[in-house]
Amino acid sequence: MNWFQKNFKAIIYISFLVPILTVAFVSISHVTKWYGLSNPFSWAIYLSVGIEIAALSALAAISAQMGKKVYFPFCIVTLIQFIGNIFFAYQYIDITSQSFKDWMDLVDPIVSYLGVESGDPVGHKRFLALFSGGMLPIISLSFLHMLVKFEEEDKKTPKQIPGQIDVEELSTIIGKQEAELEKEKYAPTPEDLEKLEAELIKLNEQKFGTLEGPIGNNVPDDSGLNEVANDEIKRLSYLRRDA
Repeated sequence: MNWFQKNFKAIIYISFLVPILTVAFVSISHVTKWYGLSNPFSWAIYLSVGIEIAALSALAAISAQMGKKVYFPFCIVTLIQFIGNIFFAYQYIDITSQSFKDWMDLVDPIVSYLGVESGDPVGHKRFLALFSGGMLPIISLSFLHMLVKFEEEDKKTPKQIPGQIDVEELSTIIGKQEAELEKEKYAPTPEDLEKLEAELIKLNEQKFGTLEGPIGNNVPDDSGLNEVANDEIKRLSYLRRDA
């Protein structure tokens, strides 16, 4: 399980690349057959390889949002892929084979709604070529698009460096601890406030003399410490009243 977690991203990349490369290799051979109609065999190979790379590159450019201009070459190379794969499939299908006859019996009720005459072997051959050959470019380009999007999302995800402190996680922990401390905050009783007030009065008298009148009213104003003590006594008086 630990190995799977460490290599999770690599497994995802491989799962995307396997169908892309497999279909691309098969599509190259199919398009080579179509290009062979109008070119020497060696040139047909070069052209089919170039078309496959161009299709993958154009889709990657679209996924990376490089502009609307990339749609035109993408449509051209994708159309060539469709034609090459469908042509190869149509040429390869043998309508006299038992497998093809069984296929006709299976899909005849369905394809009859699509304009193919029931029991027409040529019509069924065209439908099978469109279905089997036309799916290959869609599969390859779809998985490439998912791979590009997965890589973009992976780049957006912040990566944790080993040994580096996660500030967000640390802030969350501190926030929870502060909330718990807030719940456990000490609330002084009126008796505690009276004791604290008495101690502050004693301390103030020792430093500034005996207080006269109401608490905090006759404390001299010429001393910063006296003002602090006076303010604290007033605050405790108010707290005692509220309590």
